[in-house]
Amino acid sequence: MDDVLLRSLVAIPVAVLLPLGLPSPLRPSVRSLLAFGIVLAALAGEVGHWQMWAIVAATAAAATVPVPDPHRPWGLLAATLGSMAVAIAVTDPGLVGDRLAALAADGHVVVVAAGGLATVFLGGALIGMLLHPFAMRVGQEGSDVRGMEHAGRVIGWIERALLYSLVLVGAPGAAALVIAGKSVARFPSFREDRFAEYYLIGSLMSLTIALGAALAVRAIIGLDPIAAP
Repeated sequence: MDDVLLRSLVAIPVAVLLPLGLPSPLRPSVRSLLAFGIVLAALAGEVGHWQMWAIVAATAAAATVPVPDPHRPWGLLAATLGSMAVAIAVTDPGLVGDRLAALAADGHVVVVAAGGLATVFLGGALIGMLLHPFAMRVGQEGSDVRGMEHAGRVIGWIERALLYSLVLVGAPGAAALVIAGKSVARFPSFREDRFAEYYLIGSLMSLTIALGAALAVRAIIGLDPIAAP
């Protein structure tokens, strides 16, 4: 993966989501300036290229999204993914498309799609079944378990889809950023020990399922399970 793109994908989630882990909320304008500075520092060697300024501007704009509830920053998460999409589009627009097209040309679409569906939905059902007792324990301490389980299910679908896709196309480093970005967004909730246990168990199970499925599919379609294609 291009070095500029990799640095962008590392810096963007940190720049946009880092303020959520601070003890006091920051105003959108301050969050935007902070995000601007972090991404600018990460891409300092590229100041002469318009692509860098497009990435910086997209990240700064994403950081202005309001966060009415730090425990449910859905808008900010969506804006973060949008900024990462901008980084891919301006630096290497064919990164994912070309590799998926290569998979399709090999006639392995059914295997790839089946692996993805199993990872996202069957994996989600398994995780939900295993996590339910932990969710009930968290609920005994007054947390909104129903809301947590519903939101967690949707986040899990997106998380496993991203992890599966990124490992499948040979970008495990970028896949690690998905976990990092999600963890940064959840920093305020880690003050509750029960929630931290619930979160860590669910995230590790989700990562294991997505990683295992992607490596298995790569092996089935004839790709090296570890090296990028």
